[in-house]
Amino acid sequence: MKKRILYVEDDGDMLEVVSEFMKFEDYEVITDNGKSTWEKLQQHAVGLILLDENLNWGWGSDLCVLLKADQKTAHIPVVLISALSNIDEIATACGADGYIRKPFDIYDVIDTVSQYYLH
Repeated sequence: MKKRILYVEDDGDMLEVVSEFMKFEDYEVITDNGKSTWEKLQQHAVGLILLDENLNWGWGSDLCVLLKADQKTAHIPVVLISALSNIDEIATACGADGYIRKPFDIYDVIDTVSQYYLH
């Protein structure tokens, strides 16, 4: 059975590139622009959430706070992705388990997902 992650990103190109690489690493990637995250989490059991910080409609870190506050989703590791220079501080403040700084090497994403994936 494939490992499943939820990737919340509203940049279609970024979504496609990361999703394709993760499929090669034997992950099933469920995608969302952040507006139906709760529905996707009800439909699919995931072992990790990749979450872009700068979404068109708001901040990924705000969504992370909500995910970590809900007992149904608090156990799922969340990894923020951002080009912001203080993403490490943002990740800590919102309770994210890790972060990936843009621009990134795709192997950084693969390594980070592997490190935090809920087994």
